[in-house]
Amino acid sequence: MLLVLLGSPALASPEASAPPAAPRVSAMERNPDASAKPAKKKISTRTKATGETGKQLEAKRREKPSSGFTRWKRRLPFWPRKVLLLLELSLFIALGVVLAQILEVSGIVRYLAIIAWPLIRLGRLEKEAGPALLMAFQSGAIANSMLISSRNDGSINNRQLYTSVLVVSCLSLFAHLPTYVLPIGSVFGVQATAALFAVRFSAIFAEIILVLVVSNFLVRPWLAKRNKAESKISPEQIQAAAEAKARGEKRLARKGGFWKTVWARSHKTLRRLLLFLIPTYAVMAGLEYFGFFQWLTETLPSLFQMSFLPSQSTAIIPAQAISLYNGAIVAANFLDDGVITVQQAVLIILVGSMVTAPIRTFKHALPTYIAVLGPRAGLVLAISAQLLRVMFLALSTAVLWMIWNP
Repeated sequence: MLLVLLGSPALASPEASAPPAAPRVSAMERNPDASAKPAKKKISTRTKATGETGKQLEAKRREKPSSGFTRWKRRLPFWPRKVLLLLELSLFIALGVVLAQILEVSGIVRYLAIIAWPLIRLGRLEKEAGPALLMAFQSGAIANSMLISSRNDGSINNRQLYTSVLVVSCLSLFAHLPTYVLPIGSVFGVQATAALFAVRFSAIFAEIILVLVVSNFLVRPWLAKRNKAESKISPEQIQAAAEAKARGEKRLARKGGFWKTVWARSHKTLRRLLLFLIPTYAVMAGLEYFGFFQWLTETLPSLFQMSFLPSQSTAIIPAQAISLYNGAIVAANFLDDGVITVQQAVLIILVGSMVTAPIRTFKHALPTYIAVLGPRAGLVLAISAQLLRVMFLALSTAVLWMIWNP
């Protein structure tokens, strides 16, 4: 669908045939004193607003709540800050593993699974995946840790684990929708708010349905084989096995108590997760320290010169690679100058999110994927989640483009 859009000039700005009315905002123009400094290339984390719309966005950015602890962390030197963030991530992962076992050992999991029953039923998942799917709205790291804990104790299999991890990656996006849509939409107007929300929501919803349906389709042959094998077992044997399992669980609970049982089920999983997490996080921090992600932020957007977008996108998308607010303020500057329309600004921001989101995701989420799933499966799932997200966002954006340009 995007290949069709690449050759279409329909969204080009009215000034596309002539030199752009508002040139690309350079770092020197944003900071006049830059000429007095050595020519060391560095991306500024802030873009100065030049018009009323941009100033409103800057005000929204300043209103974003930030705790004293968060501000203190940002002032730390690079490596102490990274060590602190690693400790925080390790704590979240440990909390997810322990929480999964608390819910399982206490029996609460069967009640929480009722809330997530539509997703569980559609994907043929076990009830133990239900609490993790609910936790995804709060923290993807905790949700994935709960899933791997359930897999390690035999409650879910690998197919259900991988399916649930992909669904968690989608559900966690719902928590970010207000931070993505409301600040921009409140300044750009009702039409922009509705368009951004509709595109993002439909892309997330469609991806969840596809992942669950495909998972259900893949599991059907396995279920048929299992049911055929179970049909050869007498009801008495099934009942005896169930009673033996119940007796074993009661004996374990009597022997160690509730919390010892939880710890006995958790500590091996925790050791394995931290074994993968620490070196992976150290590698990501090293790449950031030596400027790899900054170089990627500068280079990747320039590889996507899309002819169906206004020429101003070459300034907006690189700014968006730094942060969503940064790109939105650059778009607002062009909007205030009358160079682009609100519709064009929304489409540029949506396309920019497809190009720039993988940078932030691999920088922050890859250590968690590898810790939970291991190096090979974690890398495959991280890439798959990004490809699916970009594909559905592209389809939803293409539909919006066709509605605005019939």
